[in-house]
Amino acid sequence: MTKVLLSTGGTGGHIFPVLGLYLKLKYIKEIEDVKIITDHRAKKFINISDIEIIKSDSPFRKKGIIHLVKTFSSILFSTLKCLYFIISFKPKTIIGSGGYASVPVLLASLILRKSFILYETNAVLGRVNRLFLPFSKKLLSGYKDVKNFPKKYEIKFFHVGQLVRDEFFEASRNKIKSKNNDLYTNKPLKILILGGSQGAKVFGEKLPKCFKYLNQNKIKLSIKQQVQKEQLDNINEFYKNNIRFDVSLFEFKKNIQDDITECDIVICRSGSSTLAELSILNKPFIAIPLPSSLDNHQYFNAKHYYDNNCCWLLEENSEDFEEKMVNILMNIYNSDALLSSKVKNLIELNKKNAIDNFLTHILHNNGLTNK
Repeated sequence: MTKVLLSTGGTGGHIFPVLGLYLKLKYIKEIEDVKIITDHRAKKFINISDIEIIKSDSPFRKKGIIHLVKTFSSILFSTLKCLYFIISFKPKTIIGSGGYASVPVLLASLILRKSFILYETNAVLGRVNRLFLPFSKKLLSGYKDVKNFPKKYEIKFFHVGQLVRDEFFEASRNKIKSKNNDLYTNKPLKILILGGSQGAKVFGEKLPKCFKYLNQNKIKLSIKQQVQKEQLDNINEFYKNNIRFDVSLFEFKKNIQDDITECDIVICRSGSSTLAELSILNKPFIAIPLPSSLDNHQYFNAKHYYDNNCCWLLEENSEDFEEKMVNILMNIYNSDALLSSKVKNLIELNKKNAIDNFLTHILHNNGLTNK
């Protein structure tokens, strides 16, 4: 019997894929027990008993010696906690999937001479995975090509696809085929706007202006938009005074797959988890990468889909952002071929059975071979 320890950052983009793997592992007879180590942010998304919360932070989040001292003190304290946890839990398989909450787990694993596997969800090799790659047995990747991956470690690289929560696979199996041709018989274009687990302030600032213009030009839309709490009243008032079509605002939804299935197109950030979930549902999207993402990884996540003609890609700091957004939505509204072609390309791009591929690697001799 095997015990598995999973470690990841506490944002939705980190925790949701790991949660999908955790739930799959719990039902495998060869697995005796599974635990997750993450940081406090994960409490917003999950409430399970098999979770251990540690303190960790990125040394790149803020500048200054005080922040560095606090960061490394936190990592040291959490490493000691992880040492005790690993000795007590005795996992045979340890998986680090990025985020600075993985650092104490992987440090403790090195100290105890425990083997571990890395998982990279982004199209750019993350800094934590880059640091621990030389000591890992293998790196499993959501993307076929990962920027900044050292060629000398290519033997450790295995493309398995993106881990996605089981409810998205279920929604994909059950969803009714999109009736895009209905959009052009006086029915509104259904748009879902997602800002990631933390929301996207800029979406609340720029997109309403675009929708106002479209409304004035007789483009029929139906909007569901994620907003930050402090923006809720102002955006609601703006729509009330300037928009005639249906608008629904929300702060965060755990079960977003139903809204994704029902909409025609999604406007979103380009965290790997978000794009993988949209991809598995074959849902076209307009990606607006977070400019401050480390190593610009959100841009490269989106560019992978853009290069395969599966999405539109806009940079939020471009001077003509609003004009480009309006043009994209007008073109989609007036041509069924645009969405249809993106759906077809997403179907061809998806790497199926990512979790099964993942399990093949971690269960075979506890993940220590190149199978």
